Amino acid sequence: MKVIDWIKTNKILVLIVFIGCILRFYKLDFQSLWVDELFSISQSNPNNSLIDIYKYLKLYDPHPPLYYFSLHWFFQIFGYSTFVLKMYSALLGVGGILGIYLLGKEIGNKKIALFAGLIISVNYFHIFYSQEGRMYSLLFLTTTLSFFYLVKFIKKPTKKYMILNIVFSMLMIYTHFFALFAFVSQYLILLYFINKPFLIERKKFIMYTIFSGIICIVLYIPALLIFFENTKRSSIWIPMPEIDSFTQIFKEFFGFSEVLLYLIALLLTLFFIKLFNREDNQDNAINPIKEKQVFAFLILFIWILITILIPFILSYINLPMIISRYFINILPAIVLLISFSLYYVKNRQIQALIICFFVIFSLTDLIVVRKYYKAITKTQFRETSQFIIDKQIKNDPVVTSLGMYYTYFLQNDNVKYEIIDKSLDDYVAGLSGDTLKLKSFWYADAHLRPYNPSEATKQFLEENFVIDQNIDLFDAYAKHFILKSDYTPRKIDLTEFLPITKNQ
Repeated sequence: MKVIDWIKTNKILVLIVFIGCILRFYKLDFQSLWVDELFSISQSNPNNSLIDIYKYLKLYDPHPPLYYFSLHWFFQIFGYSTFVLKMYSALLGVGGILGIYLLGKEIGNKKIALFAGLIISVNYFHIFYSQEGRMYSLLFLTTTLSFFYLVKFIKKPTKKYMILNIVFSMLMIYTHFFALFAFVSQYLILLYFINKPFLIERKKFIMYTIFSGIICIVLYIPALLIFFENTKRSSIWIPMPEIDSFTQIFKEFFGFSEVLLYLIALLLTLFFIKLFNREDNQDNAINPIKEKQVFAFLILFIWILITILIPFILSYINLPMIISRYFINILPAIVLLISFSLYYVKNRQIQALIICFFVIFSLTDLIVVRKYYKAITKTQFRETSQFIIDKQIKNDPVVTSLGMYYTYFLQNDNVKYEIIDKSLDDYVAGLSGDTLKLKSFWYADAHLRPYNPSEATKQFLEENFVIDQNIDLFDAYAKHFILKSDYTPRKIDLTEFLPITKNQ
């Protein structure tokens, strides 16, 4: 009965979550896994131990272990498959809608919270990463909840909220290293309230803040070992940031929809007009209850600024690190600023019209313009692997320069194909040098690696092999090279091309 009463009281929120569920679970497994997702599913294999996962991350992957550990447990409960991998992200994505609702309600009010939940439920960027088998929907959720308990702690500085803020801050920074920048922003915010505390003695607030910081640092040591190991890198695939890098990231957050971007610009302008018209307090203190807009601006502005500024500086003094998905942890702050702006549109008809425009253009851009649920946009490892399985007759080896990424599809409980992790040129060099036995084989490749063998490789293949099976898909392909001595041309039935007789 209590559940039914809660649903009746929160029917708009339930509808928003329902919309968010549909957009995140519809055609969830439509796209094949791409390189990063295959890394997720391989390392979180339920047959691996947590120690093995941690050791591998420490050596090869610059990410903290929370996502991999939690995904590992999720596989153990629900089964080991690509659908379960993406289901985990989708559930976290739905959790993100509830998370931003809680934060919006705490930092503003219920109406602002509903606006934020609705915007995120139809947001292209959040939907995309709620359907990807990576840690980004978890990063969004943990960051949102961490700031929710930060706000709770500032408004009511008790041991309970201090501990909850520590717990969710730890979950946040154990999800992705970019969460460290948001973590720094939280302590800069706390530094302001150390100077101007709310409902607590300054000395007590300082002690709470120092204690929580020390606990977080100590508990974070295992992840720091991964972090420091990866700081030894001298190169990275990410390019140097351009002048308009963050402008492009902001546009990508909203699917590059020009209508939405213009609408957001107008709303944010309204927010700042209202903010600048606020009267200044004599003691410069901020009351989170009475001065919600100023309080929200302080939290959200520092959150966004620090999370952007630190990696931007580090990109020039160390290694580049500006890539849009890493900044999904500032999307909640941007959406909340937009939601506050919507709240200050006092004319209800205009407010409703803007909301309808936002939803309609978000969905139109997602479904019609981007053809999100129809267009293939991810490397088709799954489909090329299935082609090999369907056409495989003699259990020939599969040669590929991306061996570890084909392992999930070609070496599992159902099939056990030999995978030779070499480029085509290197493998053929071994064949031509008599170091390998001359036999038929598959060659599969993907992820921006076109079929472009050297002239020597082409000549050797033409002399000894025939391609009898071939598939070319989105960013992936597979070819079967059969020895000429084993090749039997397929007979073509010409009866269907005979002229029609009178009796037919």
